Amino acid sequence: MIKYFVAFILLCSVNMSAQENCNFRGMIVDSLSLPVFDASISAFDENNKSAGFTFSDKEGEFKLDLQCGKTYEIEIEHIAFEQKIIRIELDKSRRERIDLKSSKIALKDVVAQGRMPITIKGDTIEYDADSFKTGNEENLEDILKKLPGIQVEDGKVYYQGKQINSIKVEGREIFGGNTKLLTKNLPSDAVDKIQLNQKFKANPFANSLQDEEQPELNIVLKEDKKNLIFGNISIGGNADKHYDLQEKLFRFSRKTDATLISDFNTYGKEVFSNEDYFQFLGGISEFSEEGGANSLRSSMNSVLFGSGDKSASMQNHLGAFNFGFEPSKKLNISAFALAIDNNLKYKSSISRFYSEFKQHDENINDQNIFSFISRLRLDYTINNKSNLKYRINFNAQNEDNITDITSFIDESESPALYRKTAHDRQNSNLYQRLSYIRKVGRDHNFGLYLTHSIQNETPHLYLNSTEEPFSGYFSVTPEEGNYNLNQLQELTSQTFQALSVYNHLITNLSNLRVKIGANINHQKLDNQIFDKNTLINNEWTPTRMNFDFTELYADATYTRKINKFKFDLGTGIHRYNSENTGSHAGHSIEITRLLPHFQARYEISSSNSLNFTYKQTFEIPQIRELTEAFNIQNYYAISQGNSMLRETRYHQARLNYSLYNFYKFFNLFASVSYNQRLDNIRNEGYFNNLIQFSSPFNSKTPEENWNTYLYVSKRFTKIYTLRINGNASWSNFSSRNNNFELNNQNTLYTANMANIFKFRKKFEFESGLKWSNFNYTNELNTSEFTDWTPYTTFAWSVNEDFLIQGDYEYRLQYSEGEEINSNQNLNISFRYRPAKRVYLYFTAGNLLGDDKIVRNGFHDFYTSISSREILGRYFVGSIRYKF
Repeated sequence: MIKYFVAFILLCSVNMSAQENCNFRGMIVDSLSLPVFDASISAFDENNKSAGFTFSDKEGEFKLDLQCGKTYEIEIEHIAFEQKIIRIELDKSRRERIDLKSSKIALKDVVAQGRMPITIKGDTIEYDADSFKTGNEENLEDILKKLPGIQVEDGKVYYQGKQINSIKVEGREIFGGNTKLLTKNLPSDAVDKIQLNQKFKANPFANSLQDEEQPELNIVLKEDKKNLIFGNISIGGNADKHYDLQEKLFRFSRKTDATLISDFNTYGKEVFSNEDYFQFLGGISEFSEEGGANSLRSSMNSVLFGSGDKSASMQNHLGAFNFGFEPSKKLNISAFALAIDNNLKYKSSISRFYSEFKQHDENINDQNIFSFISRLRLDYTINNKSNLKYRINFNAQNEDNITDITSFIDESESPALYRKTAHDRQNSNLYQRLSYIRKVGRDHNFGLYLTHSIQNETPHLYLNSTEEPFSGYFSVTPEEGNYNLNQLQELTSQTFQALSVYNHLITNLSNLRVKIGANINHQKLDNQIFDKNTLINNEWTPTRMNFDFTELYADATYTRKINKFKFDLGTGIHRYNSENTGSHAGHSIEITRLLPHFQARYEISSSNSLNFTYKQTFEIPQIRELTEAFNIQNYYAISQGNSMLRETRYHQARLNYSLYNFYKFFNLFASVSYNQRLDNIRNEGYFNNLIQFSSPFNSKTPEENWNTYLYVSKRFTKIYTLRINGNASWSNFSSRNNNFELNNQNTLYTANMANIFKFRKKFEFESGLKWSNFNYTNELNTSEFTDWTPYTTFAWSVNEDFLIQGDYEYRLQYSEGEEINSNQNLNISFRYRPAKRVYLYFTAGNLLGDDKIVRNGFHDFYTSISSREILGRYFVGSIRYKF
């Protein structure tokens, strides 16, 4: 497969056309014969396909390279002039003078100076925001979706397949660096320029060969938005049960910036997601950006938000404040705080298909989640050769989840039992980071990074059942026909990390990078299980364990550049030491491993490159996996650790190809990756109709995973753009079910084709098809799930004051070739501006009244189909005032 992939990308990089090209040159002038700067010139062939694109320079001159022997339609546009279209037969190179007539547009709407939609300055691509707006944009994200070369998926922004993790406003970080909060809240009418730095380096003293380049966006505001408060306030709702309150205020000046946002709604508009919360946790992910390593598997559990699923009953509340102050050019201070409160009530069901039986649960859910997130950041430039950075984060989260469960076995219509659970979980995390970076000599640099974090988790579980829960594992006394089993648990973790990095530029074409680091972690686990209020005391409970982990490592990387080829070759030596002691069987690991890594990049051209990476890593089992004590996971599952677990080795390889041509409106990104896991930690399960018991083990079978991804975007004509992206993955792993070893294989295919039409910046229409297919097989079970979702969206700017938008999708879901669900979703919204700063909105959601969503999944022991009750038809009106 690799050879076909390489052949494909090489074909993309070679010009296969043997036809002769001709030059079409020209000069664009106005009625006074003065040159017109920044006119856009587009060429379309006889099939109305895009053949070329450029802009006129300050002398009014332009040049297009086109195939000879064809007829072309040349379209010239400029904001201050009427559009002009000419037809040419290009038998040979030629030159023409083109006169433009002044537009009848009001003088106040004409931009005095020329505005180029795209300007390339070295490694920075600058987009003129107004050149890509069509009138239906509400926030920054709506603009980013229309920029060539930029992808936006699920709120994440990508460039050349890389996620953009840094988006600044006027060169400053706001919202604690959370990109989604910024892109979804910064008003579109405040954006003047969007600057894409293709080779951003967090280290300001990095030399040209240090491989730390990542894309970064900087948003330049319009002049009339600076030094003033801008934003909007919205008040809305309906006569029944819904409300929609929003406030977004921004202020940027030379030394200070402040942002205040709030959002309260009851109809499923997502205000914060799980990934947003995890981005604020800091610690390992930020440390890794500097080249640090941490090989310990995470022991902390996650609290899952549900605000984006449009539950039948919901209240979503968010408030955030950001403040930045730059008292001098040397010091920058910023602070951020955010609070989220979500309340969700809904019905759900899940069917778990084991090899020998089916368990079906009908649930009534009441979930409350409160989160508080804060960050303080100080950046101090000591002098022109060194700087100091300090970060401190504090995050706290509380979840209260009550669920009533009615369980059925196989196809029985009589319930097997009733259960009620209450989860009360509190998490907190204090994280600090200090970094010092210094330039050494002319081309070398040194960095020292220190982090410290304290985490605490107290997940409490209360279970009430009509049958004895986990019979055979505990002896629970009934009370008035019901059984009460409670688990109180606390896990604390304290981590210290240190990393020093030295980069030595040997020559202009070679660099040596040396890293020395240490990770020290201490964890404490207390777990008690109660028969109502009576502590259960047996061989497997209660639990009191202490876990200590130390990782010492050193790494050297040599970088060499040879013409268009650049490679990094290095290896690291890692020393691991872990020990788990306490009330149950102990465990210790003491090993030393060499971990090689390699990276290569070949720049075929400035917009055409090939990348390959390979690395080895290790993972060390964590405290819960090692502790041979009972841990109740939920109302049907209980687990026990394994003190004999060993480390897991990972081999990871990835090949990427990217081709971006802004002037041909063509973007392509393709990748293939391979991962192999040796001695991977899997679970073996023992289960009957109502109880699932699991314990981890090291799989003897090497696990493999192949994954491919393709993204293609091409504008074919003035009005039509095609966008295709797809993913295919194949994996295999082993599991143990009731003492039977299984070899599992699964495949996942996804594809999305979108046809996008734009008519004179007034009407946008997108129609496409999403498809996915999932197959899961082993010796006992075979499952296949398929989704087909045709969809369409449109936005019509009737005039400057009136906008209509809508979206529709029809989803068909199949299991084993049989339809298991179909639903349609239709949403329409209207926006009207009765006054300059006042907007009226009317939203009609889920007009077809579908009341559930269906999902599928797989586990080491079973496959599943779940459904969830969602918000029905709703109508909301609101009024918005813009500052």
